[in-house]
Amino acid sequence: MPTDQEPTAEQIAEVRTAILKKLEAEPPAEPFHPNDLKRLKDSDLWISKLLKIYEFDLEKTNTRLWDNLIWRQSFGVNDITVNSLNQEFLNDGSIYAHNKDRDGKPLLIISMKKHSKSRNLDDLIRIIVYWVERLQQETNLDKITLFMDMTGSGLSNMDIDFIKANIGIFETKYPYVPNYIIVHELPFLLNAAFKIVKTFLPEEALRILRVTTKKDIDQYVDKDNCLKLWGGNDDYEYKFA
Repeated sequence: MPTDQEPTAEQIAEVRTAILKKLEAEPPAEPFHPNDLKRLKDSDLWISKLLKIYEFDLEKTNTRLWDNLIWRQSFGVNDITVNSLNQEFLNDGSIYAHNKDRDGKPLLIISMKKHSKSRNLDDLIRIIVYWVERLQQETNLDKITLFMDMTGSGLSNMDIDFIKANIGIFETKYPYVPNYIIVHELPFLLNAAFKIVKTFLPEEALRILRVTTKKDIDQYVDKDNCLKLWGGNDDYEYKFA
């Protein structure tokens, strides 16, 4: 379980030095993106968050940070632009950021009612990564609450591969990011499918998982930050901006 204790300057420096030495001794086939290298060299925040989530295990932090740098380069994280995304998925309100939870963390909302298994999974994950990166830049690497809005969804919308990939991105690529994972208004007929989903969730995800209804959502998102659809006061309708 992550700790509230802060890493020391020596621990941060040790991770940074280890990564830079490995970079010199074993340069990757695809050079790491200059933006990521700059963040690695010039800022303590990224390393600090990884050290905390991995409970100051320096070896594990080094391994996961290296793997993350490789993934960011191969996935093209720094090169994702609005124009490079699937425009239908970007504009249809199936994945978007809006409002904050009670802890002041941004909500990344996935409207499962608008999802179907026929959608291209890679395109969807790129949309997720776009929003996570955008929110991370806007909040200086603050946490995000993943809000899975199940309102009005049915069996045709339930896509275990999509949910797995979604959770996997947060587990392995952005492990320090999730504040809560909220599953809102889960229909009764999807209970069995959701039980299957829970079996592959890591312990950390289960710890922050909350299943809510209109009756109790305001424990995590106050009424003014809740859409009317969720039982709140906000009549917002999504339009990409």
